Amino acid sequence: MSKSDVERVKTKQAAEELNIGIDSLQYLMQMEKLPIGFAYKKPGCKRYFYVIYRGLLDQYKKQLADGTARIGI
Repeated sequence: MSKSDVERVKTKQAAEELNIGIDSLQYLMQMEKLPIGFAYKKPGCKRYFYVIYRGLLDQYKKQLADGTARIGI
Protein backbone atom coordinates (compact mmCIF):
# COMPACT_ATOMS: atom_id res chain seq x y z
CA MET A 1 0.00 0.00 0.00
CA SER A 2 1.49 3.30 -1.05
CA LYS A 3 1.11 6.69 0.57
CA SER A 4 -1.18 7.86 -2.26
CA ASP A 5 -3.55 4.94 -1.58
CA VAL A 6 -4.34 6.24 1.91
CA GLU A 7 -4.17 9.95 1.05
CA ARG A 8 -7.54 11.55 1.76
CA VAL A 9 -9.50 13.68 -0.69
CA LYS A 10 -12.06 16.35 0.20
CA THR A 11 -15.64 15.86 -0.99
CA LYS A 12 -15.47 18.96 -3.21
CA GLN A 13 -12.37 17.67 -5.00
CA ALA A 14 -13.82 14.16 -5.45
CA ALA A 15 -17.08 15.57 -6.82
CA GLU A 16 -15.15 17.71 -9.32
CA GLU A 17 -13.06 14.74 -10.44
CA LEU A 18 -16.19 12.60 -10.91
CA ASN A 19 -18.04 15.50 -12.56
CA ILE A 20 -20.99 15.30 -10.17
CA GLY A 21 -22.38 17.67 -7.53
CA ILE A 22 -21.24 17.52 -3.93
CA ASP A 23 -24.79 16.71 -2.78
CA SER A 24 -24.95 13.78 -5.22
CA LEU A 25 -21.56 12.49 -4.08
CA GLN A 26 -22.59 12.67 -0.43
CA TYR A 27 -25.94 10.97 -1.07
CA LEU A 28 -24.34 8.16 -3.09
CA MET A 29 -21.73 7.62 -0.38
CA GLN A 30 -24.43 7.47 2.30
CA MET A 31 -26.23 4.84 0.21
CA GLU A 32 -22.91 2.96 -0.26
CA LYS A 33 -23.11 3.40 -4.05
CA LEU A 34 -19.63 4.89 -4.51
CA PRO A 35 -16.67 2.62 -3.71
CA ILE A 36 -14.28 5.49 -2.97
CA GLY A 37 -14.44 5.54 0.84
CA PHE A 38 -17.22 5.71 3.38
CA ALA A 39 -19.76 7.99 5.03
CA TYR A 40 -20.51 7.73 8.72
CA LYS A 41 -22.53 9.53 11.33
CA LYS A 42 -21.52 9.52 14.97
CA PRO A 43 -24.23 8.55 17.47
CA GLY A 44 -26.22 11.62 18.45
CA CYS A 45 -24.96 13.69 15.51
CA LYS A 46 -27.05 14.93 12.61
CA ARG A 47 -24.18 15.37 10.15
CA TYR A 48 -22.36 12.73 8.16
CA PHE A 49 -18.60 12.63 7.87
CA TYR A 50 -16.96 11.47 4.65
CA VAL A 51 -13.69 9.66 4.21
CA ILE A 52 -12.50 9.45 0.59
CA TYR A 53 -9.22 7.76 -0.30
CA ARG A 54 -7.12 8.87 -3.29
CA GLY A 55 -6.29 5.28 -4.28
CA LEU A 56 -9.95 4.18 -4.31
CA LEU A 57 -11.02 7.34 -6.16
CA ASP A 58 -8.36 6.86 -8.85
CA GLN A 59 -9.27 3.18 -9.20
CA TYR A 60 -12.97 4.04 -9.58
CA LYS A 61 -12.21 6.78 -12.13
CA LYS A 62 -10.25 4.21 -14.16
CA GLN A 63 -13.22 1.82 -14.04
CA LEU A 64 -15.51 4.62 -15.24
CA ALA A 65 -13.14 5.38 -18.12
CA ASP A 66 -12.92 1.67 -19.04
CA GLY A 67 -16.69 1.35 -18.95
CA THR A 68 -16.60 -1.32 -16.24
CA ALA A 69 -18.43 0.91 -13.73
CA ARG A 70 -21.16 3.54 -13.74
CA ILE A 71 -21.80 6.19 -11.11
CA GLY A 72 -24.38 5.11 -8.58
CA ILE A 73 -24.89 1.60 -9.98
